[in-house]
Amino acid sequence: MSSSLTTHADSLTTPDTLTWDDQGQPLSRRFGDFYFSRVNGLEETDYVYLQHNQLTARWQSLGPEQHFTIGETGFGTGLNFLATWQHWRQQAKSNPDLHFISAERYPLSLQDLSQALLLWPELAELAESLLEQYPPACQGFHRLIFDQGRVQLTLIFDDACHAFTHFDHPVDAWFLDGFAPAKNSEMWDTQLFTAIAQCSHQRTTFSTFTAASSVRKELEAAGFEVSKAAGFSKKREMLYGHYREKLKQPSNRPWYARPSTLPTATNFARTTTTPRSVSIIGAGLAGASTAFALAERGCQVQLFERGAQPGCGASGNPQGVLYSKLPAQPTIHSRIHLAGYLYSLRLLQRLQKQGQLKQDKHWSRCGVIQLALDAKEAEKQRKLVTSGRYPTALVQAIDVENASRMAGYPLAAGGLLFPQGGWVSPADLCRQLLSHPNIHCHFNQPIDRIHFDPEQQHWQLHGPAGKLIHQIPQLVVANAHEANKFKQLAALPLKPIRGQTSAVDAPSSGLKTVLCGNGYIAPASNQQYCFGASFDLNDLDTRVREEDHLLNLEHIRQISPALAQQLSPQLATARGRVGFRCAAPDYLPIVGAIADSSAFIRDYAELGKDASAPCNTPATHIPGLFVNLAHGSKGMVTAPLAGRVLADMLLNEPPAIESELLQALNPARFIIKKIIKGTV
Repeated sequence: MSSSLTTHADSLTTPDTLTWDDQGQPLSRRFGDFYFSRVNGLEETDYVYLQHNQLTARWQSLGPEQHFTIGETGFGTGLNFLATWQHWRQQAKSNPDLHFISAERYPLSLQDLSQALLLWPELAELAESLLEQYPPACQGFHRLIFDQGRVQLTLIFDDACHAFTHFDHPVDAWFLDGFAPAKNSEMWDTQLFTAIAQCSHQRTTFSTFTAASSVRKELEAAGFEVSKAAGFSKKREMLYGHYREKLKQPSNRPWYARPSTLPTATNFARTTTTPRSVSIIGAGLAGASTAFALAERGCQVQLFERGAQPGCGASGNPQGVLYSKLPAQPTIHSRIHLAGYLYSLRLLQRLQKQGQLKQDKHWSRCGVIQLALDAKEAEKQRKLVTSGRYPTALVQAIDVENASRMAGYPLAAGGLLFPQGGWVSPADLCRQLLSHPNIHCHFNQPIDRIHFDPEQQHWQLHGPAGKLIHQIPQLVVANAHEANKFKQLAALPLKPIRGQTSAVDAPSSGLKTVLCGNGYIAPASNQQYCFGASFDLNDLDTRVREEDHLLNLEHIRQISPALAQQLSPQLATARGRVGFRCAAPDYLPIVGAIADSSAFIRDYAELGKDASAPCNTPATHIPGLFVNLAHGSKGMVTAPLAGRVLADMLLNEPPAIESELLQALNPARFIIKKIIKGTV
């Protein structure tokens, strides 16, 4: 159960505080109400939500390439999700997929959630899986994946109204759950019902435990047919019904909509099939993450890489650091990076549990310390810690004494500790992602030209001397700045940024955690320290340079003079690697469908006069062409999430991030900015 605030700007995601009755039932102190029926919460879920949305019959009628989406207005203890997941395992066919989208303004702590779920031993296996992936109380969307991708939970830590206003996908059934309207009236307001109506279609159903007349009237006003039924146990009545389709409000930003060839909330049809075969160019983190996300959904993926193995470009550095720089006041950049950081942690944990990654060999959750090396950085970190936006499970202050003790070396300053952070071998991660049986890799296979055949509706991939290598309806380009060599992508504003890392032999007693300042150094892997990296814009020199080794060492000296002194004698024999990060002018990734620029300029010319003017013209895209590019130095935290976002888009599944962040990643943003400025 959850609450909703109509004013979002001043809201923070804070855990609810609980008391427990003599039967172990959780009671919210904030709302003075129980999270579920004291008679039998599991039976209540079955009766109110599973039965009155007719889920068994609807699931059994799904085709093999379809999915079913449930929206819930209050996650609470997760009981509704776990009961639905259990029922899905028992009743649904083997091929369709379940998406469960749930909002929670006041998430429970991991400890309280664990204690609450002990009440249901029959759900213990599922509860354990949920607890393993349960995110810290950070505002935003969190995608959790279960049953090898067949069940996906998008847990939104936000008030329900704001969450579903920024959710862009049709919902098939609504679980309207929350504390009683009399105790939490802010949730059950007009804005919430308007938001869920905009996500509904003509076959959308709903059910709710309440029979309050105010709720019934709001549902009817939003376009739902409402019926009453006997309530669960001693409760007299409950409400259920379906959406009677009416004209929805058009998007005021149609240029950021999904490709028009895919069904949307306004033309949604259950008979629509999605592509089950996709080709990808590039085997770095972006390409491998996209391939894995698609393969896990049952797609057959053909991947083409000019190099001899995964991670030949910037993804081939020995170690990448896994943490997220955070401001006291969230920005678009920090929200994307935080969502990506938490998603990458869950992905790595999942791969480790499956035996694909090994701790301290392929990755290590050893913690990351971001040092405050000057007064300005120290003040930024102080404001972050005191903002109340970030739980200590995510980030916490650490003084110089404790930081030095944790690192194993005396440090120049304290800073921020990311206890779940660490380092990853990007190339090893790419290899494991690409080992999925649905992915077929073609190494040493450069693609020099791509061409769309309008008659066959296929993309043709041509290698050296114009040889036709492959053809496919859906193509994802994920080869960093080399994407500009394709004429269809030549206008994308990509820039290479040179980075050189340094590696030296590790001593017997070494560093125990990742340290970050102007540079970084990770604990030893394969008997060597890796540190760096230089940052040189518009420098295409592939040579390993001594001056860059010296610069990398100087950055370590700023972090820990003692550690730098130990590394210094080995610098003459240091091994180096040069890679080229790919970045966009706004330093955000570029992820999504590629717009038809001439059509955009024609259709949205009026934006140059009034950027706020409503527009109903749907966006025109180049058929079947998508990109996953420009992750810069943040690829470890943005590329895996971007791969999932792109898979959601290609397969017409619910998005893993909110619409505002999807728009910030959209390749069309550069064309729209030029139209608004009048520079096209």
